[in-house]
Amino acid sequence: MKRKWIFILFSTLIAIVLAGCGTAKKDTQEDVNGSDNGNGNEIVAGSIVPSISEGMPENKYHYVFSLKNDTTVEVTLNMNSSQYYDFHLKDSKGTVVYTYSDNKMFTQALEQKVIKPGDSLLMDLDLTEGLSTLKPGTYTLEAWSTANEAEDWKASTEVTWDGVKNEDSSAEEKLVVEEARVTYVGLQDLNSIEVTNEQNETEAMRLSETAKPFFDDLETGAKITVVYVVIDGQKVIQTATKD
Repeated sequence: MKRKWIFILFSTLIAIVLAGCGTAKKDTQEDVNGSDNGNGNEIVAGSIVPSISEGMPENKYHYVFSLKNDTTVEVTLNMNSSQYYDFHLKDSKGTVVYTYSDNKMFTQALEQKVIKPGDSLLMDLDLTEGLSTLKPGTYTLEAWSTANEAEDWKASTEVTWDGVKNEDSSAEEKLVVEEARVTYVGLQDLNSIEVTNEQNETEAMRLSETAKPFFDDLETGAKITVVYVVIDGQKVIQTATKD
């Protein structure tokens, strides 16, 4: 009888040990599958996805550099200046023939952007300045994020440059700098604003890259003075000040 009870106790102990091993194995497998990171929080899937696409048809040689948040949490980007991106153009041999930031000055202030899950941060790439110095041909456009958190967030595409139209070597047209007092109405798109001029007429004005930061937090109805040049029949603001 005594031996029978010892056998029963020994069998029960073995069953408990085997059950514990099975549970440990299951827990380990769940960790491998990514159901939990050990802190009770779900592991975030996905990443920031960079891409380049063509801009609006009326803005030829404008491209959009996009950073899509393909994760399940908000992603905060921190920049050390008003420069959110950079890009360059390469020729058929892979030589860099133009870099956007080479002749630019950016506001030295900390900038921050939050991208919600599924949303994208869109940035306009204006290639007209760089292409205007190059011969007609096919070039590679490569853009990247300058955020401190950027992990090789780059994208590239091919661009075909037709050359400068109506080029006249005998008479070079100089850009005329003009000034106007206007009332700010609001942003039309990534590159343009809407204003009311002194004749109370509504008109659109393009923004140069150096002028864009001024309008980030400008309130509707603000009286401003803009300095602009006319390029291809469009007024392009170079600088702006609040009256």
